[in-house]
Amino acid sequence: MASTSLTFRCPDEVLEAIDNLGKERYPSAHNDHGCDRSKTLMDIMRAGIEALNDGSIVLPAPAATEARQQPFDVRQDLLDSLEQRMTKVKAELKAEILGESAA
Repeated sequence: MASTSLTFRCPDEVLEAIDNLGKERYPSAHNDHGCDRSKTLMDIMRAGIEALNDGSIVLPAPAATEARQQPFDVRQDLLDSLEQRMTKVKAELKAEILGESAA
């Protein structure tokens, strides 16, 4: 079995539930949690995946959110905005320079 590290944020209450289950299944006095979180979490994930696959549980549909912009679109929007600002600044500088030289 391949071993790949997976890192993600987890709410404290979920970590507490993992630790409580882990202390029963895989107790360990060699860490601060008192259990083997990796083995416990793998058991939870396997059970959850099995339940999803056999239909005994169903994940709720994700909440409708606005379509996220792709990175290219965001960059292009920023470039367009900067170009508009630069055009305005150039015009202001030109007017200021011409105004001073005309005086």
